[in-house]
Amino acid sequence: MTRKPTATRLALSLLALSALAPALALAAQSTASETRVPPDPLVLVGVAPQALPGQPGGAVTGVVAVRGRFSSHVRLLDPTTGEARREVFLPPEVRLDVSPALSADGKWLAVALTPDPFTKVGRVGILSTYPTTGGGFQKVISAGGLTGTLSLEFSPDGTRLAAGNRSGYAQLWEWATGRRVTTVPSETGYEPARLEFSPDSRLFAPIFRAQTRTRIFDARSGELRATLRGVGYGLFTPDSRGLLASRGRLVLLPDGQEAPPPPYLAGTNGVIGFSADGTRVLVRRTGVDVQGREWLELREVATGRTLGALTRVWDGWPEALSPDGTTLIGGDGEGGIRLLPLAPR
Repeated sequence: MTRKPTATRLALSLLALSALAPALALAAQSTASETRVPPDPLVLVGVAPQALPGQPGGAVTGVVAVRGRFSSHVRLLDPTTGEARREVFLPPEVRLDVSPALSADGKWLAVALTPDPFTKVGRVGILSTYPTTGGGFQKVISAGGLTGTLSLEFSPDGTRLAAGNRSGYAQLWEWATGRRVTTVPSETGYEPARLEFSPDSRLFAPIFRAQTRTRIFDARSGELRATLRGVGYGLFTPDSRGLLASRGRLVLLPDGQEAPPPPYLAGTNGVIGFSADGTRVLVRRTGVDVQGREWLELREVATGRTLGALTRVWDGWPEALSPDGTTLIGGDGEGGIRLLPLAPR
């Protein structure tokens, strides 16, 4: 699974490193030992930071789930080594054009299903990622509002499931009981681009395309808690007390007031993700270098100190940070994925 970099790849890597300050160059040299997972082409299903260790007594490093773009085969891998943990074959009624959602503990996959053959209403199923004696779905939710589902997302505690719909709304479900908590209509008429939960699972923020304000809902009751004007995009902070908006802004909850940005946001154009313990963050650096490349940086949350950096690969593959905060999970430009060490613990 691990490939040695070619001479051309090494030459390009060294050229890129020479453009950085010495401290960044030393941090980024670890990318020479990247792990490659061959292409299908692959799609990122999700990263489960709370997944149990592969071996009894081992460290909890989480898992990353990938699958072919229209494949029924989901692979769960170690997010730093690429080692296979387990695999799931999706049943025939699963819609392969909708990406499954992976729970934070790595135990469940939520999948969109073909409409009920008798009632024709939409369905969502919950599958275990571990072999089960009876097989089949742990739970199937059927409702007219699930017809047209195009995205799914679990809350971090696994009790809530959000479903984005192409008709321009998002629904929140207590999936174990099949209870619909709330339906949030789009204010722009567009579908949800992202379905965000706060790390403590108390808040839910559907991010609709082209929106200019973000609404924050109570994930348990579905009640509206805050409306953040001028915030079209946001990612919750690790402490769930703020929202990281575009252009490196920090918006406090619930009053919506902007606060001085923390050091790790300086000179950034957005946050990709945090490590599971909240001590490391992967950010997009503002602007491009002289060769037109955009850079990603791994930073220390407490100080803003840069721990590692590397250029993006523009293949449409979303980047993610491994749960331990040491490795970038991204595309390789050829339909596969790469696991690039940024800074060891």
